[in-house]
Amino acid sequence: MSLDQSQVALRDDQQSTQPIEQLAVEEDPHEFELTGLGLITVVSGLVLAIFLVSLDSAIVATAVPYVTAEFKSAGDTAWYGSAYTLATCALQPIAGKLYAKFPTKPPEVMLTFFVKTMFLIFMAIFEIGSLVCATAPNAVGLIVGRAIAGAGAAGCTTGGFSIVAVSVRLPRRTTYLSILQSTFGIGIMLGPLLGGVLTQRATWRWCFYINLPIGAITVLFLVLFFHPPKSNGKNTAKQKMASLDMVGLLLFAPATIMMLLALQWGGLEYAWGSATIIGLFVGSAVLVSVFALWQAYKGDDAMIPPRLFTKRVVFFACLTELFAMGTVYIAIFYLPQWFQIVKGVSPTRSGVMYLPLSISDVASALMVGVLLPYVGLTNPFILTGTTLLAIGSGLLSTLNTSSGGKYWIPYQILPGMGAGITLWMPYVAIQTVLKAEDIPVATALLQFFQSFGAALFLALAQAVFSSIFYAALKSSDIVGLDLSAIVHAAPAEFRQLVPKENLAQVLNAYNQGVTSTFYLGAGLAAAACFASFGIQWKSFKPKTE
Repeated sequence: MSLDQSQVALRDDQQSTQPIEQLAVEEDPHEFELTGLGLITVVSGLVLAIFLVSLDSAIVATAVPYVTAEFKSAGDTAWYGSAYTLATCALQPIAGKLYAKFPTKPPEVMLTFFVKTMFLIFMAIFEIGSLVCATAPNAVGLIVGRAIAGAGAAGCTTGGFSIVAVSVRLPRRTTYLSILQSTFGIGIMLGPLLGGVLTQRATWRWCFYINLPIGAITVLFLVLFFHPPKSNGKNTAKQKMASLDMVGLLLFAPATIMMLLALQWGGLEYAWGSATIIGLFVGSAVLVSVFALWQAYKGDDAMIPPRLFTKRVVFFACLTELFAMGTVYIAIFYLPQWFQIVKGVSPTRSGVMYLPLSISDVASALMVGVLLPYVGLTNPFILTGTTLLAIGSGLLSTLNTSSGGKYWIPYQILPGMGAGITLWMPYVAIQTVLKAEDIPVATALLQFFQSFGAALFLALAQAVFSSIFYAALKSSDIVGLDLSAIVHAAPAEFRQLVPKENLAQVLNAYNQGVTSTFYLGAGLAAAACFASFGIQWKSFKPKTE
């Protein structure tokens, strides 16, 4: 980092110690702003796009048994979800760089004609991937389609937030950011439920066909109503594309994929101490080290400019997202399984039973979106949200096999509210502090840490669950059962593997395993709360005379 960059970073930190009222931002320098029908239509299109992208990350969970039965490929089931996640995580930073590489006049205003173009390209890739999935003749075709859709998804969410950032002034922008983030939460929460309904009432292929008409509406809305001015820059789009850090991408993508594969396979496909898992971790670490050196060498032209991590808001916002998303995904993953196995309900019914989490998530996100412009600070909301996440996860850890609705309904509301309040606040925080040209890359970084946090801590939660469940089964002195098969059984197979006379003991052991993961979730939420103290207390309210 150069001396000038160090001085800028130092000034940023010095400013963060000033009184809050002195940090109020000046009026946005936007030369272009969406209003009225155009704003409503464009945001509606973005809402549909982000809903589809988030829905796709969770919708296959309940469809997997049906896909496996049709393709007779039980060994490929893990790839149906991971192919999408791997592609999204690996390409998110370069997607942010693509949106940031096309500045116009003045440089600090990120608005460009190419923001629209890039978003439509990523949306087209997502739609093509969805079509490949819907028409896949075999498991390989479905996996390829999921990877293509994941590549498109990497740019859709970043693009949605970027379009709002360049089209709406900051005080009003928070409302629309809350709408987009709550939509993301809706998609994740409703994915398993909608996947179950479509699969049981029609076919699993409709989990992907549904993306085509809805995605077409998004494209139509943006083509007709989003008309930012064309770039007046001297460099052509071809020249700007050539300046992208493709070497960084070639280092970052395989490093990310190896790390995520190690986390997903460890303890399930392979033992944690196996040569495969160790090799993946070592390979990822080596590539990450080379990538870091390359980014330092490239400076501002890097895929992830190192100077961004010298800014407190980026570093601590990423940490907050990492830990908070881990908490949320543990609840999203294990609550439906707890309902299906402990309560013995169907996948669709389990989706209905965890609606309190979904509804409180969406309602709190929208409520905070209304309140935030009046408060002008993100920090109080992040602290409140992470505290609710920690308390709610702690309450979920007290569930047992006899817990009824008077327990599991209210126990879901607190973490749901915490998720709705917390997860989108770091996006507002970075837009409050950073210059406009840095927002796309920082947004992509936040999304990467969200996805990585989900993968990392779900893998850790799986290890906790398996070890506690297995230990509880062994201590129950049940004979004649394949304990390993029970620990790794899918919800639909679980009760078939356990004799009725042993079911109560096995369910108690299973409950111990699941509730132990909620202890981990509570700890992660506390870590997110602690990390959020590093985010500057900076108001985005315009100064008043």
